[in-house]
Amino acid sequence: MSEVNLSSVKLSAAEAEAAISSFQQIVSYPTVSSTAASSGAYNECSQYIISQLKTILCLEDIGMLEESPRDSPVVIAKWRGIHEDWPVLILNSHYDVVPAAIEEWNVDPFGAIRKDGKVYGRGTQDMKCVCIQYIEAIRKLHSIHPTFKPQRTVYLTFVPDEEVGGGGMLAFLSSTLYKSLPGIALALDEGLASTDETYSLFYGERLPWWVDVTAHGKTGHGSRFIDETAVEQIIGVSNRALMFRKEQRDLLHGNAAEADHSNCAHAVAAKRQKVLSELKKSGKMTLGDVTSLNITSLEAGVRVGDSFAYNCVPPVAKCSLDIRISPHVEPKEISDMIDTWCQECSANPENESKVTWQNILGMGPANAKHALTSTDSGNPWYQVFESAMATMGYQIQPQVFPAATDSRFLRELGVKAFGFSPMRNTEIMLHENDEYLEESVFVEGIEVYVGLIHSLASVAELDDVAKTVG
Repeated sequence: MSEVNLSSVKLSAAEAEAAISSFQQIVSYPTVSSTAASSGAYNECSQYIISQLKTILCLEDIGMLEESPRDSPVVIAKWRGIHEDWPVLILNSHYDVVPAAIEEWNVDPFGAIRKDGKVYGRGTQDMKCVCIQYIEAIRKLHSIHPTFKPQRTVYLTFVPDEEVGGGGMLAFLSSTLYKSLPGIALALDEGLASTDETYSLFYGERLPWWVDVTAHGKTGHGSRFIDETAVEQIIGVSNRALMFRKEQRDLLHGNAAEADHSNCAHAVAAKRQKVLSELKKSGKMTLGDVTSLNITSLEAGVRVGDSFAYNCVPPVAKCSLDIRISPHVEPKEISDMIDTWCQECSANPENESKVTWQNILGMGPANAKHALTSTDSGNPWYQVFESAMATMGYQIQPQVFPAATDSRFLRELGVKAFGFSPMRNTEIMLHENDEYLEESVFVEGIEVYVGLIHSLASVAELDDVAKTVG
């Protein structure tokens, strides 16, 4: 049997056309996380995925995970390996999408329109492309080598609800199937497009903190000069948060010398400055390397029906912060920084004029952590990945994912996981209006996966791979 020529796997025109048609079909299902379970779109989309998996003869045990909710199914397929007692490979993707404001789009977001060499639609980049690329890559690999079997078993998992907290992945991780696995050697999951020739590979992600800040102060008639108000305290915290945001943005965009660290905890500034200056010199700094912060709500006022009492000073004011903590910073340092802001802005804490905060995701500094997958010589899976891509003539750039994906749940269990969506020379359009993916980029991604999956599935047993599920 001849080996796969990793440098020259190409889809025929007919194969590419069929793959694009399948891509259009999956994009057409309105699998918006907040509505798809009740509308039936999840079930329709999952049935389509199952129908495509069943056309590939090397796959078995195709169907819905028993433990997943009936209206939010997790789809599973198995490619049985030679060594069934070896830790498995996981190819994960999510088929839910974020909402699309139809009035802001120039095309139907679920019309899957082909125009000017592009497929338009919600989820084309995030991440229904990968759902179909996995399927079509295995189809192509099997057609080239019908008798090829992976060294270890490969599971394909298609999950819902990634965009709203990861319920699909959590259902998989609590399932009988997961608990029966001999371990997970490596998992692939969602990545991002890159705007240049290199492919982005994500070995970790920033830690998401959603923070509620609440200020309590004195109330009274709007005609008086009331001291220690909740509004002035919440504005104080908001201003400090915006100063921190500007400092991080300056660092990201190359203005490190101008960045004002006076608003930050000393340890945060010192550590970040050292690490990020090295990244900036290397030209490898990305959004994932800094800590982002956005004020996502401001709330104050004494409500009267559908309006507010203009002549009443509100006793409570609130704001919410979306913070994504870089792996280069310890979560406790961010916690200490917010503590300091609240202390500085509390007008009279002894008399209950004060500011407090909480992380509504339930992650305080004691239980918050960054989970990363090594990209050095200590992780042979990275070496296999990099070598496979190089053999095909491609370069990869390891990065920190700027947002959150289902990979975080796997890494927290000690599983090696990489985020990878094979889209290069591509404008990043996930969650954007008129989201699209070029057809040529989509097809190239299938060809990349053919070589990559073949290489990963051909790896012999590795000494450092855990034999048990975390």
